[in-house]
Amino acid sequence: MTERLIKHEVKLQKSVIIILGVLALGVCANAFGPALGVKDAMAQLADGARIHVFHGGYIKCDSC
Repeated sequence: MTERLIKHEVKLQKSVIIILGVLALGVCANAFGPALGVKDAMAQLADGARIHVFHGGYIKCDSC
């Protein structure tokens, strides 16, 4: 007696494969994001040191 093998193939559209790939990449990025994140830099100043910031210029609104 011979064994019969039934094979089912599911073919997805190219757009569905791309969407699933983007979703998988997003899940991986969300899972490993905190481990690869950039940490805040903390600058240390000497006692009594000050930081002076001067801003010059103007803001122009053409539609106002």
